[in-house]
Amino acid sequence: MSCGCSSKSQVSSWNDLLCQPPVDPRDVLAYCRLGATEGVWSLSSDYNQLPGSSVWVPSPIVIQTESMVTTNGSDQLQNVFDATSWNQMHRTVNVGNNVAPPLRRTVFMRAGMGWSNALGINVGTSPAFDVFQLSLMENAATRGDAQGTIPVFQFSSGPYTGLLQLSMVLYAPGRYTFGLMGIDNSSPANYSMFELDVIAVM
Repeated sequence: MSCGCSSKSQVSSWNDLLCQPPVDPRDVLAYCRLGATEGVWSLSSDYNQLPGSSVWVPSPIVIQTESMVTTNGSDQLQNVFDATSWNQMHRTVNVGNNVAPPLRRTVFMRAGMGWSNALGINVGTSPAFDVFQLSLMENAATRGDAQGTIPVFQFSSGPYTGLLQLSMVLYAPGRYTFGLMGIDNSSPANYSMFELDVIAVM
């Protein structure tokens, strides 16, 4: 359980129900993909802290296109139409230059196992990224679990450059702050963290 309790019988107060970091991204995401690479769940020792002489640099990532919904049940024509209707009726992100920068990272997505959300992000061209790790960003503020590691979805089939689709399937509605941590191919590698604010609705 995310509260650190080994069973429901150990939940004795409201405080026990609070979701304490590190939060496993599998509690939130049913599926994720970056470009053609599916995320692989792993325990990261460097999601929140740098090894060796690497440094943190500002993230070059920007959201470039709206989040588009497709159905995970394409055998049902009604689901196909519902996804098409959703995309026509809902604007999911505003990336205009006249919008305050934090708002350009706020994205509306559709929650539920029946829907996949594809967000276009531009990761820049030079230097290229070798690895990305996706987790709840609050996890970066902790030392991790008992082993000092943080649960992430890892995308390690770099190099990654230019416009990519970040696809996500979210279990339930809510507001989630994800951190997409990138490791570039500089020597030594630079690390960066892109904050993605997702508001998932039904």
